[in-house]
Amino acid sequence: MITQDYKQFRAALEKLGADLDESARRVVDGMANVGLNVTKKNTPVGGYQIYTDSKGGKRLRRVKGAPIGGTLRRGWKKTKAFKLGRDWQSGYTNNTEYGIYVNNGHRVVGKDGATVGYVKGERMLEQGIDAARRQSESLFRQEIARVKQKGGW
Repeated sequence: MITQDYKQFRAALEKLGADLDESARRVVDGMANVGLNVTKKNTPVGGYQIYTDSKGGKRLRRVKGAPIGGTLRRGWKKTKAFKLGRDWQSGYTNNTEYGIYVNNGHRVVGKDGATVGYVKGERMLEQGIDAARRQSESLFRQEIARVKQKGGW
């Protein structure tokens, strides 16, 4: 659990006499960077269609006449780390209108207004958040090592 890891991380930094705010900001920024990179990597780019090949594998095929996209992928921006109360926060955003539908999925509506299908979501945002959580312990250790090296430990 991140909360428990953070308590141990904070205790270790206090023993070393580190600037807790600076260290927390660096770790939060690092987690946001990891999440952003994974989210960008998993954000689909338009103009391609997923199909299953003869061996059952997933493949991409260029759709003729479709423009090659990338607006959603280019739209991811990291927010600046800020302190809210005693906690540091950072993250990333995307203001592309249709991004939520690509992430969460959406229904497909025919010309008559009836639902004719459903497109599953890519869940790229959740994948980025999970990657950041998995990396948190490693980022904590790296920050402790940085503080030790800076303090001559």
